[in-house]
Amino acid sequence: MPVITRKFSLVQRLWLLLLLLMTLSIGGALIANLLNARSYLEQQLSAQSADTANSLALMVTQYKADPVMAQTLLSAAFEQGHFAEVSWEEAPAGNAIHLRNDSGAEDTPAWFHRLLPLKPQAGQAQVSNGWLQAGRIVVVAHLGYAYSSLWLGALQTVFWLVAIGLAAGLLGFFDIHRLRKQLHAVVEQAHAISEQRFMRIPIPGIPELAEVVRAMNNMVERLQNYLAGLRDEVDRLRREVLTDSNTGLPNREAFEQRFASLLDPAADPASGHLLLIRVAGLAELNQRLGGQRTDALLKRVANDLSSRCQSHRGWMATRLRGADFALFCPELGAEQACKLAEELCLLWPVYWTMDLSDQAGLGHIGITSFQSGNQLGEVLTRASRSLTLAESQPLNSWKLDDGSSNLPQTSDFDWKQLLEAACQDHSLQLRWYPVCDPDKTVLWHEGMLFRPPTGDTPAMSALRLVSQAARLDLIHRLDINTLALALQQGPNGILAVNMSPASLQHPEFLPAILQLLQQHPQRQINFEFHETGLDEHWEDFVAFSHAIRPAGHQLAVEIQGHNMTLVARTHEASISYLVLDNTLTQGIHADEGRSALLRGLQRMAALMGVKLEAKGISNSDDATALIEMGVHCLTGPAIS
Repeated sequence: MPVITRKFSLVQRLWLLLLLLMTLSIGGALIANLLNARSYLEQQLSAQSADTANSLALMVTQYKADPVMAQTLLSAAFEQGHFAEVSWEEAPAGNAIHLRNDSGAEDTPAWFHRLLPLKPQAGQAQVSNGWLQAGRIVVVAHLGYAYSSLWLGALQTVFWLVAIGLAAGLLGFFDIHRLRKQLHAVVEQAHAISEQRFMRIPIPGIPELAEVVRAMNNMVERLQNYLAGLRDEVDRLRREVLTDSNTGLPNREAFEQRFASLLDPAADPASGHLLLIRVAGLAELNQRLGGQRTDALLKRVANDLSSRCQSHRGWMATRLRGADFALFCPELGAEQACKLAEELCLLWPVYWTMDLSDQAGLGHIGITSFQSGNQLGEVLTRASRSLTLAESQPLNSWKLDDGSSNLPQTSDFDWKQLLEAACQDHSLQLRWYPVCDPDKTVLWHEGMLFRPPTGDTPAMSALRLVSQAARLDLIHRLDINTLALALQQGPNGILAVNMSPASLQHPEFLPAILQLLQQHPQRQINFEFHETGLDEHWEDFVAFSHAIRPAGHQLAVEIQGHNMTLVARTHEASISYLVLDNTLTQGIHADEGRSALLRGLQRMAALMGVKLEAKGISNSDDATALIEMGVHCLTGPAIS
């Protein structure tokens, strides 16, 4: 049979060493104390016996060895109870006296007598009658009192030694506990580094551990600096390829890619409104304000437009050309588009009070609708027509395209009722798409939420459902329902579902997710969160990761390439892969700029230990280029 050897941890070894030292210390101190006490008692008993024997012999001698007086004197000494034997041996004329006490007052265990035997010397003294020897007095001390004293001393010694040992053990416990926490922190840091989570920890007070932690912190710092350098390089490439250099907004190319991707006739149906904003008299403003103030004004306009997009998935603010900006708002109704335009027009006079402009008026807004199948040129033409009508009015005015009012509108109450009913009557469904590796082996299936047409209600895409649910604060219920559908109806194997960052803030979201996962322990789920709004719920996102990963589930983030700082932080949540939006990959085989951007993303992902998934691939040339760049998995019409 193989011999199983137990390997003790460092903390266990320290505990064993502490217990061994305490046991040896207490045992050694107890043995030394008892031996010293026994020696002292033997000396005292021997001295007592000798003194008593001498005293009795002297008194008997004074009475000329009279037997009667000798009997009286020896009996008086014996009756004190301190002696086991008092005798007058070799007395003349057969007058020997022998007094013995075999009972004593011993109240100690017999094993204690055997463990620490007392052997004091008997006291002896000669008795004389004149010049003649009259025998000798022999006194043997009684051991009962001595054993009682020795037993009580042993108990007291044990009590105090145990008390001191416990106090020392308590101090050792706290010290070892502190050491264990520091060791645990070092182990956690090592695990984090192995998972590409670059975590630094405080330097501990223990010199040996301090050297280890200092070396690991230095390594983490170098990795973080390298990752920051990659992030800056990729961000620079992003600005060059997808961003307007003056305002930091996505450029027209990025806008065209987003528009084409969302309104592709082959994709899920989508609609919304486009706001076309034009800064009036930009050339004159530049002459009056100067280039620096004009640039500051345009950047402020861009920031205000961009801030409107941060909490809305799919929205994009872009600079089309010099004075023209666009706000692309999928799933925004006509009424909400008008409110948004009015809000912007009321905001612009504030620029004058901030000394960004020399007048309260800034420009005009034209609003038009769009829906699946529209061409970008057609939508921009309608938006320009609305903008021309708005420009015939005073500054800070807006105009809605007349055609927008013909689109079907649904009230908030209708949406709320529809979403709540959909979560209860199981009218929502998931459409499954295979995610494959470069060899077209299916790795998992990704579920896309939709609601099929029912009666007078048309089919609804995931973007429409998510947008309306987020507006009505029902997004967490929609995501919980999505996971329940996947667990109950999904195909065999690993499944991927899309979640909204806004759901993370609801207290019932994570418990409901964990409960569903516990009800289906055989399932493995990949949770994919969109980057829009993830910054606002980052701590909840990390907590979600810590809650689901121990059970074998994975986490991913879908990115559009506009927030490299967030991408560089994803290693903190131990995500498994990044999902590349198809606006990053569409037509990439013929786009050197976006190819360089993607190669930079791939280097960042490799450093963080995460994979890359490209979604929505509709062109085989794009798929080939992405595989050559190192993308690990793909999905889309060209893959399946």
